[in-house]
Amino acid sequence: MARVIAPFQIIGSIESLTFWVDKEKKNFVKKKGKVGITKEQFRDNPIFDRIRNQSSEFGRCAIKSRIFRKLAHYFNERAKDGSFSGRSNRLMLDVVSEDQTNPIGLRTVEKGMESEDAKDYFIGFEGNKVRPLKKVLKTKWNWNASENILTINKFNPKKHIEWPEDEAEFVSIAFARTNWNYIDNTFTTEYSNEIIINKEEKPLDIKLETKIPTGNHLQLTFLFIGFSIKHRKTTKELKRSNNTVSIIWRH
Repeated sequence: MARVIAPFQIIGSIESLTFWVDKEKKNFVKKKGKVGITKEQFRDNPIFDRIRNQSSEFGRCAIKSRIFRKLAHYFNERAKDGSFSGRSNRLMLDVVSEDQTNPIGLRTVEKGMESEDAKDYFIGFEGNKVRPLKKVLKTKWNWNASENILTINKFNPKKHIEWPEDEAEFVSIAFARTNWNYIDNTFTTEYSNEIIINKEEKPLDIKLETKIPTGNHLQLTFLFIGFSIKHRKTTKELKRSNNTVSIIWRH
């Protein structure tokens, strides 16, 4: 018996092989009528070529994904759902699929990133898919990439925000811009100031700005919206399942 390591699951039979998923959602394969297969058989049998190729690509994507999740770590730790890691891996696999140079099994994120389509895959990626930006922020916002300024004019917190069911009293808004050198897997991130607005506040103009991170690789901008309540003399942030972080721009 051998475990199948791949970004997909196989169930059923292929010639003399039987694939199944156990109670822990792990995928296994064995040869009919025999105890299992050896590592050497799995390595050398061409029937496993696709699985081995997919596994190799998935491993490389997982390394890139770990860094991707750190680009706006301060926001992602405050606004994410249980599928965040898996969706990050899926995003990297989508990028890899844009690699038209290397054969399956040898495709890379770096080559995939040479496609403008692959870079566009990042726009709209949500840290918390349960609370996407388009659902939470119900008014127009303007992003000026050259000046690195985000503005929301005549922002009415009570009308322009989809408040969570909890008795939230305040909304926090901030953004971050990062430069990700996905070849060397290094990055620099700059965070804006974070404003906290009372739910009953009168309409106001919001202007957020920060430094432009050094580098000219993949630049991404993250918009964060969080919620909190008054707790004695301080504010207490609600659970991250109530909050939002979304990639709104790339270059």
